[in-house]
Amino acid sequence: MTLSQDEFGVLGSLVVRRDGRSVPVTAAKHRIVLATLLLGANRSVPTSDLIRRVWGDAPPDRAAQTLPVYVMRLRRALGEPQLIHTTPTGYRIDLPPGALDLHRFEALADEAAALVAAEDFAAACPVYERALDCWHGPPLADVPSESLHETEVPNLAEQRLRVVSELVDVKLRLGRCDEVIADLRRLTSQHPLRERFWSQLMVALYRADRQADALDAYRQASTALARELGVDPSDSLRAVHHAILTGDPALHQPAASTWAPVSQLPAPVGNFVGRGAELARVTGMLSRGAATVVVCGPPGVGKTAFAISACHAVRDRYPDGQLYVNLRGHATSPPLSTSAVLARFLRAMGVRSDHIPVDEDELVRGYRARLRGKRVLITLDNAASVEQVRPLLPGDPGCSVVVTSRNELRLRATSVRLDVLRGDEAWKLLARSLGPEAAVAQFDAVGELARLCGYLPLALRIALGNLVGSSHVDVASYVEELRGGDRLAALAVDNDDTAAVRRAFDLSYAALPPDAARLFRLTGLLPGPDFSVFGAAALLDASEDVARGLLEDLASAHLVQRVGADRFALHDLLHDYAADRAAAAGEDLEAARRRLFEWYLRTAIEVGDVLYPELGVSGPPRMTPEVARAWLDAERPSVLAATEHCAAHGPLPLAWRLIDAVGGYFGSHGHHVEFVHAIDAALGASRAAGDHDAETLMLVWLAAEHRNLGNLRVAQRYLGSARPTGRTVWMHAGLNGVVHLELGEFPAAFASFERLMGLSGEEWAGPHVRIGALAGLGALRLMRGERVVAESLLSEGLELARAADGVNMEATCAGLLARCHTAAGDYARAVELLRHALASWYRTGARHARAEAMAHLAAALCLGGEHAEALRTAQRALALVQELGGSPRIESEIHNALGLVLRHLGKPARAVAAHLRALELATSADYRYGLARSHVHLVRALAADGRRAEALRHARVGRDLAARSGFGDFERMAAAALDEVT
Repeated sequence: MTLSQDEFGVLGSLVVRRDGRSVPVTAAKHRIVLATLLLGANRSVPTSDLIRRVWGDAPPDRAAQTLPVYVMRLRRALGEPQLIHTTPTGYRIDLPPGALDLHRFEALADEAAALVAAEDFAAACPVYERALDCWHGPPLADVPSESLHETEVPNLAEQRLRVVSELVDVKLRLGRCDEVIADLRRLTSQHPLRERFWSQLMVALYRADRQADALDAYRQASTALARELGVDPSDSLRAVHHAILTGDPALHQPAASTWAPVSQLPAPVGNFVGRGAELARVTGMLSRGAATVVVCGPPGVGKTAFAISACHAVRDRYPDGQLYVNLRGHATSPPLSTSAVLARFLRAMGVRSDHIPVDEDELVRGYRARLRGKRVLITLDNAASVEQVRPLLPGDPGCSVVVTSRNELRLRATSVRLDVLRGDEAWKLLARSLGPEAAVAQFDAVGELARLCGYLPLALRIALGNLVGSSHVDVASYVEELRGGDRLAALAVDNDDTAAVRRAFDLSYAALPPDAARLFRLTGLLPGPDFSVFGAAALLDASEDVARGLLEDLASAHLVQRVGADRFALHDLLHDYAADRAAAAGEDLEAARRRLFEWYLRTAIEVGDVLYPELGVSGPPRMTPEVARAWLDAERPSVLAATEHCAAHGPLPLAWRLIDAVGGYFGSHGHHVEFVHAIDAALGASRAAGDHDAETLMLVWLAAEHRNLGNLRVAQRYLGSARPTGRTVWMHAGLNGVVHLELGEFPAAFASFERLMGLSGEEWAGPHVRIGALAGLGALRLMRGERVVAESLLSEGLELARAADGVNMEATCAGLLARCHTAAGDYARAVELLRHALASWYRTGARHARAEAMAHLAAALCLGGEHAEALRTAQRALALVQELGGSPRIESEIHNALGLVLRHLGKPARAVAAHLRALELATSADYRYGLARSHVHLVRALAADGRRAEALRHARVGRDLAARSGFGDFERMAAAALDEVT
């Protein structure tokens, strides 16, 4: 990783280098301030935190006046006054990526974990090792702060040990058992109570044919646990011991793969003829082993049909699946971006949405890692260039690729060029559709038709569209028309590959009624891969019935093809031909295109009226929630393409208005990569237009997307770079409050929600502004343990939301209010409110919110005594969030709910495992509330499992964390649990 000119270190002694030279920070208290700022780099560190770190729990009276002096002197020592910023609540140090060793460590550990998830263990190993190389001793070794050493240093050390353990797992998977035994001996000596290291040592010894040593390691672990804690080994360690005693073959096997075969190949093309030699050559190569084949040839020659037929013929040779994508490299609309293709492929291969990176280089690495060791056949259809294809090539020798392109791409590949059909093959293709009797009776005319179509499959199929279905097939008359009606081909140069296709197009187009011909011309403006009857009506400025009838005419002429109920698509050549015809006819293209894009926007706003009515409605609803969600699902690619077209070519405002209209849907349905790229395009448009409010709006949407992905610090950076004015202030304030709240930064969250409450009095503010403020303040009070105040705020919010028909905000307030009732012991009322919230979330399709509500419902059901239903609810919530790739924050809540249920069902060991997973997820998301909840739950689960010493440790950590963070209920619960255990 390339470092910036500045380098800072906290993983060892405090390190500061500016422009390559070491900068001494000699004063002890200055080092404490700097270390605290570095641990919270790129976000505001509250003054109260800095005071506690410098002076402890009993600061001097003038600490608040002394702290700015320390910061001023620290700025001077660093030689850069602007490096440390004063914020409304404290101070912030801004560091570029890679400047802090902790950030490098975390980034490398995440990269390695992603490679492990993709089962690329060989690549993960050196990345883990590079992560551990960031450490140079005990963290903050020369920073004399008791507070930091009590709270932050243990967390940092825990992160390092977790990565060490993960690296050992990888080496065990790679069979490097002898190599890890010495390391594990040292680790078990230094950390004798960490059962994970003992388990790994036992497995390594057993795999190295040292069964006696493995059993002795178990005896050492048992002795250490009994001596230090007075407990027996855990169930998991005993299970490894039992497996060694019985010679369980599973100890020699790596964990089962999570790979699920995928099949995306389109159905084979009907009436496929000819290409025998080429087909045999390609299928032979694909059958023998990994190959890359480029199928090239002129437009309309049948490259896609050939490639799909070849791939179907060998699909059994690729048991791990077949991937397919139409790259749209020769369409007039923008080709699919590399990021969009890779995101699609990764989702198809079972990668969760929150594990799919946004950065293109990381996408490529993740895609290739996921394919490593697999046999997958990849079809890249309609490629325009080598640059479009190269990032999509797998790096593994077990996979094969078939590329189709009009161009002979210079890849390390076997090139197969398709020319037109032979005369007998073309005659056969026509005869199969015309019928053998009619074809034989008009043998010469059929042959002449094939010749006039240039023996091109697409031209032949277009001609068949004009002939098949007639009461009497008169091929000779059609041939005469084709000879005489070649107006477009007369303009074509000799040897033009598309001339024969255009002759067939021209005749089919000339036979269309005027209105159908006009609709066909306008289809050349469509930005996406397909379109609906309603989009066609917008292009025409006509009714839906009229558009449907005209599309039936075009489908009968094979000028468009049906791809679903009320949806159509057309070949790239037809798309180009339609655009040429529109220009030749003098059509007002910009007016038609604008009608289409405004229809997208208008319908998206109507969808928002149905799914998000609390934001204000533009009129009575004209669709059901089910229809609204279906429209978004179907039109997603077209809306994104329209957004990028408007961002590039105008009208610029339509780009950011489309983003704003569909943002709620994209944020809750997992299409993060595509949406982030579309927001970036709209952000560029807003800056090009000099529209400050639009720029802020797009920055807020980017922040919202990163919050959905669990990247709370990234979301903060986007919010910090926005300068909201006008009506964008309320969105910014609301999201800023939510992000601070989830990070446990209560003063900043309170300030944001109070700002939102102040805005609710503005003339333009709808009820949603006040409801949002009430919900935010209620959630904050709930997290602080101020249940009565929270209940009052949330009850008011719920009533206002009901009056405004604000289904989403009503669900939010109901869910939070239910948690108040759960805390008060009114479980029946909590269950009632949560079921109401779930019904609302189901209506709007907000599946992440539904999963979170199900977690709290499971907890309320469990505490109310309905344990079986609670278990089913928690399990459904977990399945839903894992299917979606939900945020680690929500998944942490679900695992805690599941652990609670398991403990009440008398399964404390499984409960402990669930709460530990919740703790891990909360740590990864920097979700402090979830951390406190996990520690509190662990106390009772561990105590129920007989692990008293561990329960005491978690009780103390949970109590201290809750006290520092202001989580009143958790502080009281942890203290009570500590009293019980002691």
